[in-house]
Amino acid sequence: MGIFEIILTIGAVIAISRMAETDRSEGFKWGAITLGLCVVAFFLPIPFLRIVLAIGLSFGLMTFTKKTFY
Repeated sequence: MGIFEIILTIGAVIAISRMAETDRSEGFKWGAITLGLCVVAFFLPIPFLRIVLAIGLSFGLMTFTKKTFY
């Protein structure tokens, strides 16, 4: 786990929580879910790709659980 991955994690949490806040006002919940996924992803042996996987999984879950579709 490097400093760059920690910066990516912070950026991912902020980005996902802002997207959720503008969409459904659930920014704190999705920020916490993203942080949890990123922390769990630190145990994967693939550097940098693990954070991308956590971001993709979080965004996919947020999109999948969306109740209103445009």
